[in-house]
Amino acid sequence: MSDLVYVARQSIYDRDFNVSAYELLYRSGNVNSVEVDDHGLATAELLGNVFTSIGFEDLVGDKPAFINMPREFLVGRYPIPESHCNIVIEILEHVEPDEQVIDALLALKKRGYTLALDDYIFDPIHEPFLGIVDIIKLDVADIGLDQLSTKLPELKQYGARLLAEKVEIEEEAQQCLALGFDLFQGYYFERPKIVSGRKISGNQIAIVELANKIHQANVDVSKLTELISHDVALSYKLLRYVNSAMYGFEREITSIDETVFTLGLDTLVRLVHVVMAGSFSEDSAHVLESALVRALMCESLALELGKESDRGTYFMVGLFSLLDALLGVPLDEALAELPISDDVKQALLQGAGELGKVLSMVVDYCEGNLADAMIGSVDSKKLMELYLNVVPMARQYVQFSS
Repeated sequence: MSDLVYVARQSIYDRDFNVSAYELLYRSGNVNSVEVDDHGLATAELLGNVFTSIGFEDLVGDKPAFINMPREFLVGRYPIPESHCNIVIEILEHVEPDEQVIDALLALKKRGYTLALDDYIFDPIHEPFLGIVDIIKLDVADIGLDQLSTKLPELKQYGARLLAEKVEIEEEAQQCLALGFDLFQGYYFERPKIVSGRKISGNQIAIVELANKIHQANVDVSKLTELISHDVALSYKLLRYVNSAMYGFEREITSIDETVFTLGLDTLVRLVHVVMAGSFSEDSAHVLESALVRALMCESLALELGKESDRGTYFMVGLFSLLDALLGVPLDEALAELPISDDVKQALLQGAGELGKVLSMVVDYCEGNLADAMIGSVDSKKLMELYLNVVPMARQYVQFSS
């Protein structure tokens, strides 16, 4: 598995053809194109890569950064970095200007953000944006210079700066300059450059610390909600999960507070652990599924044995029992950097304590050693019942983590 992350950066130029800003674009690999099926997830991963793996200032210096923001980010469902970060919020062309979006944009402007409308094509449906945004981006290749020459005067009355994008040749650049465009972007000036950085283990450890806080007695739910809200990718995945067909709510859950309340701590513990394990290895879904089967089996057995208050710890032990396979390093090395309790580490490394006994039984059962898979009052028939129940759930969690 590669531990590299990628961001595409394309320069934006002023009328003197000096670099004025950059656009940052999601990339899944070291190629200068990408098919994006889920704009929300792409933006969440882009923000994580920019602010935690590569570094915002390392990418753009003191220049503004244009970043695509789909509707769910605009209306506050997922967090946007603070305005002092010098971000230009780029409104994607498929976002419709309904009342909630307009109110959200006005609030963002009051907070100091610069707003840009992406790919405006003079469609009347997007006219409500024109009096709000600071920058209007127009696709020269799509609209054509002839139409632009007749349409630009009506746009200039709104007072927004005009950005010509997809400028391919010098002739187009000069014509756009003559038409009064303020900013320029396109292959004539620069193709997007792929910038890479390493995924940092600090993010993974932060998720482990969050998981540990969940296990603390008398956990402060408001503090927990705040911690989750600071992790864009985790917030996105939790909201996507709680609004999935698995729950079938009649109305959409739109906030992390409501998500935590709706899921409850037990489910939240599981999901945070799943995200944690998924962050360790994105290319080993089959290993993650096996780890989740063990985790869910351990949790189920905790309930059978009257250990309900410790169910999250049992889940963690089962999940981390394949951490060596997920990370590709010996288990003792994998555990050394993680802030987990000594009881959990000893159960994983030595099979010690009640945790270790339950884990050993689950591993034996999953590996087909049925004769050894016995503990207390739990017989092989019950183990089979538990196993058949958790396998489909494990598959759902793998989908959640991706």
